[in-house]
Amino acid sequence: MDVEARESFREDGFYLGRGLFDKSEVDQIRKHYMHLRSQGPKPGDFGGDPKKGDDDPLNEYPRFINMHDWDAKSDAWQKDPRLMDTAAQLLGTEIELCQTMLYFKPPGARGQGLHQDNQYIRRYPIIAAWLALDRCDRANGQMVLVPGSNKLGVLPVQHADESVSFVSGETVMPEDAEEVGIEMDAGDVLFFGGFTIHGSYPNATTDRFRRTFIVHYFAKQTDTLPDDPATSMSGLSSVSN
Repeated sequence: MDVEARESFREDGFYLGRGLFDKSEVDQIRKHYMHLRSQGPKPGDFGGDPKKGDDDPLNEYPRFINMHDWDAKSDAWQKDPRLMDTAAQLLGTEIELCQTMLYFKPPGARGQGLHQDNQYIRRYPIIAAWLALDRCDRANGQMVLVPGSNKLGVLPVQHADESVSFVSGETVMPEDAEEVGIEMDAGDVLFFGGFTIHGSYPNATTDRFRRTFIVHYFAKQTDTLPDDPATSMSGLSSVSN
């Protein structure tokens, strides 16, 4: 890995690895998860609004989580050196698995309110590896980041607009925050840290998915964030219940 990549991650909070996976590999991963999704419910499924039935596409395509616990291919993919070694080099330390996820984001699906991963996961440092399985652009709800937000520490949370976000919480955005959309081709991988503000807007297309395979890794040695409801999505949930 070159110095420029590490500098980008350190200064901006993210690094985009272009073309790390080829078309045949992406096709295999995408088909595998679509087959698993067609089999019915899996442990930890999340995302749809049961009250909306067929009107919410996430009821048919809820997010997978921790697939590595029950799917051998997921476990193998999260160990791929293009993900794991790159993440370790960007963090500058050995790493270990935190979790795996697969977002389907079908046509018409809501996005996710802009947030920091450390507002959910209270150990740090962590790093995400976000593998695009489809072309990601503004129309189908590409990833949006706030460059430099990795230097702000963990920020306060607030309730999100659930008509556009499939989760109930989001970051209280700094006044000078500038959102940047990241256009990606299938096979690109976006790496970002736990304090980097990110999220997405709805998939406004009628015929295009925006599927992503995501792995979060812990640094080998981590610290724990204080138990502060003001900066924790779990604290926000406890207030809203």
